[in-house]
Amino acid sequence: RNLPNLSPAKYMAVITYTNSATNNIRTRLSKKINIPANLFIGTIHAFMNRFIVIPFGSFSEEEVGKEKRFIQCQLDDVFKNYEQINGKVSDFKEAAAIKARIKKKLNKNGYVSFDQTLNIAAKSMEKKEIAELVANRLQFLFIDEFQDTNNKVYEVLEILRKQKKTEIYIVGDPEQYITSFDSSIQNYTRIPILRATGTNVYDLSINQVNRRCSRKIVAFLNKFNGRSYKDDLFQQEPHRTDDGHDVTFIDKHSGTKPIIERFISICESLEINENDRCIIAKKNDVIKRIESVLEGRSVSPNQNGAITPLNAIKDTILSATQLTQAEFCEKNDCSNMELRQYCVETMIALSDGRITNEASFLEFIVENFGVTVKSGIPIKINGLKYRVENKDSKEFTLVGNIHQIKGLEAKAVLAIAKTEQELKLWLTADQSIRESKRGKEDTDYPRIGYVAFSRAEDLLCIACLEQASEETKKVLKNLDVIIVDEQISTVPKIKPLF
Repeated sequence: RNLPNLSPAKYMAVITYTNSATNNIRTRLSKKINIPANLFIGTIHAFMNRFIVIPFGSFSEEEVGKEKRFIQCQLDDVFKNYEQINGKVSDFKEAAAIKARIKKKLNKNGYVSFDQTLNIAAKSMEKKEIAELVANRLQFLFIDEFQDTNNKVYEVLEILRKQKKTEIYIVGDPEQYITSFDSSIQNYTRIPILRATGTNVYDLSINQVNRRCSRKIVAFLNKFNGRSYKDDLFQQEPHRTDDGHDVTFIDKHSGTKPIIERFISICESLEINENDRCIIAKKNDVIKRIESVLEGRSVSPNQNGAITPLNAIKDTILSATQLTQAEFCEKNDCSNMELRQYCVETMIALSDGRITNEASFLEFIVENFGVTVKSGIPIKINGLKYRVENKDSKEFTLVGNIHQIKGLEAKAVLAIAKTEQELKLWLTADQSIRESKRGKEDTDYPRIGYVAFSRAEDLLCIACLEQASEETKKVLKNLDVIIVDEQISTVPKIKPLF
């Protein structure tokens, strides 16, 4: 509705949490319109880099080099590498001082780690002149998955709002907050989306209609949200008129394979195709087991970091050699176009499995491009595993962890808990208990279950790799979940890809 009002001299920005959600928005929108050049769709980090860090980072209070290189790691990764070279630092104050020096040196040389993007953006926006320039460029700003933003993003948003030049529209569901608490957020009730809804500066609208899920799944989800916003209670009604299928617990705890085979059997009986299925877990070791069971018939969400795959690869090569782009081309006697070709070759090697980890990445660029790598800045290639699929993704089941899967949906979803304790937390309906669970990586907490459950459109299956006790089964039954026992007459065999 707002695009006809967008000035050709200004931007509309649509930002969300992950690249998979970004691609989902872009794909859906492209079916309705030709996306104009001044409509930016990207992740929160990509937005911060594009509109603040790259053009204005060098003018902020942080001393940032003019040529920005976005390294695929966190500041803590660089510090851990420092400790490997110089020995472990046990004193907290000394460690903090070393981290501060590392950050200053990285920034001065133009290296921007993933976690420093938000710090540099927030510091830049504190300057009135920069805030005005950014606001002048942005006519509209739409933020999806706002519950996952932190206080740095909220600071930038508030500065932008106060310029009164940008129309801002934010969307989010606090029950889908699954990001670890940062030091400025002491408890769940202080996450930015709940802070924003508690003020009078935003016009608050509660979306009481669920357009994704069937009636039975919506009824199941309503058992977990039920949050009050001033005078309104968040309880959704399904937009769809069909009941859908029963929410099901697959009681097969002897391993990942029998659970998945039972899920496939249910999907086939309901004529739900492979490309309409999604299997989710919280822990990456469980994801690996799932992928192994599917024998090559799985595809993961596109999680490529905050910038395009080729630029991410280029920045990683430059980080490994600790050279600027100009220095790299001069030292290795190549043009910018030849450097880009190196990136393309590296991307192909990542996609066909010749590069599988950090060591093989370094070996590849040394052997194929004759470059010299240096230690100091660790490289991370998880974000570089850009899959150039030569196969039809319609033949593959979507598999990912709960953070990767945000923003996506599927007709049939299987959510697998690793332990019964994890499952019990997923099933916690008491709001006070749900709020007390902090989002640390070493603690499973209820909201990740809600995120997984809410991906399902028609069929939701839940399972656990440990045997569920009678107490847990009683909880499942009280939530109107149907328990499917181990008695199966036939089990479909998983077709290998090759």
